[in-house]
Amino acid sequence: MIYYHGFSMPHGDPNAYPYSLPAFQKIDQFTLRKPITIFVGENGSGKSTLLKGIAMSMNLPSIGSSALDLDDSLSSLRDFANQLRGSWSKRVYNGFFFRAEDYFGFAKRLNQIDAELANDIVDFEKKLTGFGLKQAVGSIHGQKEALRKKYGNLHEVSHGEGFLKVLQSRMNVEGIYLIDEPEAALSPQRQLSLYTLIKNLAQENNCQFILATHSPILMTLPDSQLFEFGDEVREMDYEDTEHFSIMKQFLNNPEAFTRFL
Repeated sequence: MIYYHGFSMPHGDPNAYPYSLPAFQKIDQFTLRKPITIFVGENGSGKSTLLKGIAMSMNLPSIGSSALDLDDSLSSLRDFANQLRGSWSKRVYNGFFFRAEDYFGFAKRLNQIDAELANDIVDFEKKLTGFGLKQAVGSIHGQKEALRKKYGNLHEVSHGEGFLKVLQSRMNVEGIYLIDEPEAALSPQRQLSLYTLIKNLAQENNCQFILATHSPILMTLPDSQLFEFGDEVREMDYEDTEHFSIMKQFLNNPEAFTRFL
């Protein structure tokens, strides 16, 4: 299922970020034909910048310490995002935007919520008695248990385990999910777990994904469309990307690379 079919790129002052990025100056239209879209490219090429702009233009919720419209780190993208125009076959409201670096902010926010709920119990015990107290405290304990059941204790697992747990817990049917460089938190084995999760949700649960990644593993997701960012943006097969080619050559003959380093 493809809900978000593409978008037209705005063009602003070529000397101002993000319009100054070479890739942003040479493309007017993106058309998405697959349920999985993958952006690849070197650091600074614009792939993550575009993903953030799309998320902001969709007004997607963000898994992190703050909402996208309150995130100061995204202030330079607001003009771009406001002018980016997307086309939909069906507007969906399930979904989110998630950056690998936002995981710790999300875990901290869950801890804060848990602490606030504990404080609510203390307040109720001061103000209520009898059946009213039992009902109020029971409701709070129910909320605390629901959070623990959904996410576990994210401070008692590794970064990669917690990151994957959050994704598994938050992805729903008929949703659109924008994920920025998830491999930063994941071992190769965990990347394969994420690969399976995305593949199954796209094929069986009517979910759409847009990923920015450096991971050759995630680049091979089936039924996907891949764009490589450089001096321009080109659609290509994963085997033809520089990322995949370098990694393959390195693994086949690491000594050929390392002896010159």
